[in-house]
Amino acid sequence: MSDQGGRHGKAGSIINRILPFTFAITLGPSVTASTALFIVRALMCRHVAYQQHDVPLPSPDAELCGNPVVGAWTASVMTGLAVLDGIVSFLSTSYVRNLADKYGRRPLLYTLPILAMIATSSLIVAYLVPNPILPWILLALNGIFITASTKSLFVPTLLVSDVADDEQRTRYFSRLEAVSLLGPGTGFILSALTSRYSSITLLPYYLALGFQFSASVYAFFCIPETKDMGDDADSDSGDQSQDHHHRHRDSGLPEAVEEVVEAVVDPIKPLGLLLPHRDRETGKFEWRLTLLTVALLCNTIGIVFIPTASLLYLSDKFGFQPEQNGWILAYLALSKFVFVLLLFPLIQKGGRKLYHAFLERRTRNVSTSTERSRLIQRQSYKKREASSEANHFDIILLFFSVGLDALALIMVSLANTPKQAIISYAFLALGSGDQPTFKSVFVSLVPEDMGGEALAALDMVWNAARLLSPLILGTIYAVVLEKGMPQVLFLVAGAFCAAAGAFIIPLVIIGRKQP
Repeated sequence: MSDQGGRHGKAGSIINRILPFTFAITLGPSVTASTALFIVRALMCRHVAYQQHDVPLPSPDAELCGNPVVGAWTASVMTGLAVLDGIVSFLSTSYVRNLADKYGRRPLLYTLPILAMIATSSLIVAYLVPNPILPWILLALNGIFITASTKSLFVPTLLVSDVADDEQRTRYFSRLEAVSLLGPGTGFILSALTSRYSSITLLPYYLALGFQFSASVYAFFCIPETKDMGDDADSDSGDQSQDHHHRHRDSGLPEAVEEVVEAVVDPIKPLGLLLPHRDRETGKFEWRLTLLTVALLCNTIGIVFIPTASLLYLSDKFGFQPEQNGWILAYLALSKFVFVLLLFPLIQKGGRKLYHAFLERRTRNVSTSTERSRLIQRQSYKKREASSEANHFDIILLFFSVGLDALALIMVSLANTPKQAIISYAFLALGSGDQPTFKSVFVSLVPEDMGGEALAALDMVWNAARLLSPLILGTIYAVVLEKGMPQVLFLVAGAFCAAAGAFIIPLVIIGRKQP
């Protein structure tokens, strides 16, 4: 008992050290939210001026910068940056996980924020240095290295997987999720305030650099290593080397060709875990991760585009101005933060107790023939209590969280006034426990030594959905906006979340039937 208490205390201490890092690394990109569009528009305005041979170059508030051609270039570049970020983020997940397994989590925690600073600095230089070619190179660097910010949030999930057991995992993931929402919420407020009260256009970017550098320094001095780099790592390395030679011998391909094939396949290798397969230990056919993957894909497609869609919707239907939109972004992020930090842990803890009491009552009602069978039942039940009960209740909780997402989005689609829409967004916050619960359930459904691979696969699915969501919902929004019905978008997004809930139902049923 004391060993377990010591382990829980150590895990809690490590998680508490991760939270300031998570806050700083999410604050960096968010504080530039209201300025990024302005910077890109100014760069595209210069580009059009170069094409027209205008000298001197126009200022950002010049008449040329309001030209529809400049607007079209700006929209194309913003979309291109989002797509480039999504592709790089998807392909880099496996490499980041392999580096974390090989060298440890801590080096990545202080290296990735430095790489993220390259993305921030590139736009500063592009804005300050007028040049016809340099901005395109710097914009490409921004689209590539901004991925370092999202990967800086991926590595802390590996730390949680290292130190937390099944009973703790969802609680710690929810803490990470809460702080990762507090960062953007605070950043959006700072972004709105600096845009309104400061005449220094690049001030948000200077602040972002400071936050990213602070995150790196903090990780270097304050966050310990959680990945065992001793005998286990050597053993794993030896096993991997043997597996490599065994595969090379079986394939019959030249070693150089096989290395090229492995380099191409390696980025998507974790996705193989999500396909239906036969478990090596139990021999049972494993399909639950596949259903969970489809559910995550549907739910993320329905949710990820909502902040952007909300800005478009509130502007097109209710005439919201940019400053009001900034406060709406902060409201969305902070309402989710309050729920995930304060209410969601209470719901999870109380729900697990009620679910435990329900199973205990049902166990008492089962008649047994001998005292021996009752003893076996009690021993089996105690073994199941800490893991199976917690894991299955998390699946139930996930189903209700996704259902609340669907309900809230449908409520937004039915809103007739801004007040009704804002109230509906508050209900959307009630479903924000889905992200930490998805992570916890993913890890619980794989062997303990494959938790990092499961999180990598989840991150890849999330990035794929983040890429698909603007393409699908953005196209739908353009169509329904032409017909004067922008609210239909939220109905479609709600349908995606409802579909996610439908894929989770079999997991709820099969978990209940298991002994």
